[in-house]
Amino acid sequence: MRAGNRSLLLRKKARKGAEMAEIKAIETDMTEKEENIYQENEGDLLEGLLAAADSAANETVKIDIVRNGRHYFSFSIHPLSEEDAFAIRKKYTKYEKNRRAGVKVASEVDTAKYRSSMIYNSTTQEDQEKIWNNKKLWEGLRKQGKVIVNALDVVEALLKPGEKDKIMEAIDDIGGYGSEDLQVETAKN
Repeated sequence: MRAGNRSLLLRKKARKGAEMAEIKAIETDMTEKEENIYQENEGDLLEGLLAAADSAANETVKIDIVRNGRHYFSFSIHPLSEEDAFAIRKKYTKYEKNRRAGVKVASEVDTAKYRSSMIYNSTTQEDQEKIWNNKKLWEGLRKQGKVIVNALDVVEALLKPGEKDKIMEAIDDIGGYGSEDLQVETAKN
């Protein structure tokens, strides 16, 4: 390593160390009055945090499939965890090695299967059994000439592409991605 590069690296480490010291100083410089306010409100804070966790785990939204004023069926969805959503995205994404960088990059997504899997996995367990995993429905769809091998094929057979788009928006909303309720404060410099 050249001396110039080593010097730059040491300056960066020193700067990072100073930032960490500053952060620690900020964390410990709470006045006695602020500490008392924090102690008084800690129960409310804890209650709010636990309620938010419970809400995220138990929230459901009802999806109604209505065409030309006729109600066909309904099912409920719940938010997916980030891990589940990532695993689904990864499963239906084809990766190729980039010739220049030698790194795998996403080259193609099986959008139809991806969306069907997201819808299936975000459907409540009860509705998965009643609709997507319903063996009598599978047989009826096969009699109509549809190729049904698994529950994702049922999602494909029952929902139109536009309906899937709207359901994907609902999945994003219930997962907090489209939330207007999220309040964010920005610091002014």
